[in-house]
Amino acid sequence: MLEIFSDLGTTTIVIVGLLAVITAAVHGATGVAGGFLMTAALAVVIGVKPVVPVMSVALLISHLMRIFLNRESFNKEAFLLVTIPATPCIIAVAWLYGKMSSTSIALLLGVVVLSSIPLRRWTQARQIKTSRGTLIGVATAYGGISGASIGSGMLLIPFLLGRGLSKEAFVATLAAIAFTTNVTRIGVYGSTSMLDSQYLLLGIFVGLMTIPGNMIGRSILRKMTNQSHATFVDVLTVIGALNFFWMAVS
Repeated sequence: MLEIFSDLGTTTIVIVGLLAVITAAVHGATGVAGGFLMTAALAVVIGVKPVVPVMSVALLISHLMRIFLNRESFNKEAFLLVTIPATPCIIAVAWLYGKMSSTSIALLLGVVVLSSIPLRRWTQARQIKTSRGTLIGVATAYGGISGASIGSGMLLIPFLLGRGLSKEAFVATLAAIAFTTNVTRIGVYGSTSMLDSQYLLLGIFVGLMTIPGNMIGRSILRKMTNQSHATFVDVLTVIGALNFFWMAVS
């Protein structure tokens, strides 16, 4: 039942647990970044292809914790505008994920993560105010990308902020959107061989280790300015993207 823990070894499991705490603290403080950073680290241990199914399980716990910690700031309207059009796209692309090569997946993850920086800065420079129609359109693209990658929530950053969400509302609402995304992905992966019992257990372990990290991140979030929040996210984004590109070529 616990073969995967024996195969990885005690040292590796401890490292994975510590990385989960650290990246969850980042996730709790920024609302983004922690998920794909943990994905990048875990992919080195278990390989690229199973990492999205495993992280889909782990992030369920992490997202629930962030929703709970910021529940009073949750924005229901923005949540529904994203999840309703995104869900059918997630289902379709998650099914196609199993047919992709590991190199293709790594390249996709890197491109998705890195492209979020110029997109966010472009929209901020123009002080774009996101309409309902714009958010629905972006949500459709988000759903298509989310079916095969972790970190696609970066695409939503400028548009959710363009709805006037505060830092706390942004973190809570994006966590709820990501939770729904991961439930959908797990439903698809669970019906195939991409998510077996061993990877499910590893995902649960990583998820449980994110709980203390999210609590740490919440305390950091309260002390961050909007500018420091944005800069921190950009730096982590570049690091995560470069890691995926390195994995693709190596």
